[in-house]
Amino acid sequence: MRAQLIAGVYRLYDGCGRSFVGFSRNVEGTRKRLMFELALNACSYKPLQELYNESGGLTFELLEEFSPESELDDVVMDAQLRARLYRWCGELGDKAVQIQRPI
Repeated sequence: MRAQLIAGVYRLYDGCGRSFVGFSRNVEGTRKRLMFELALNACSYKPLQELYNESGGLTFELLEEFSPESELDDVVMDAQLRARLYRWCGELGDKAVQIQRPI
């Protein structure tokens, strides 16, 4: 039996409260990939890599799990996740930066 993927909004943050916030349809896979890339100094998102290097490490946190009531196509699911991302960025304030580019 295949494990259910968890979609949602996540953040990576340092001890000073600086955060990078993103969304994923597979949060656990994204966490593993980002932490691996950061540890190897190979993250393609340079501002995140710089924060990781400066702070000596980051904490990964699932802010909101997204479980749609029905099967959604990719465009609709991304739109709903992006709306949640914007809400979280507003709640976290100025120290939160989006990983995904605004559309």
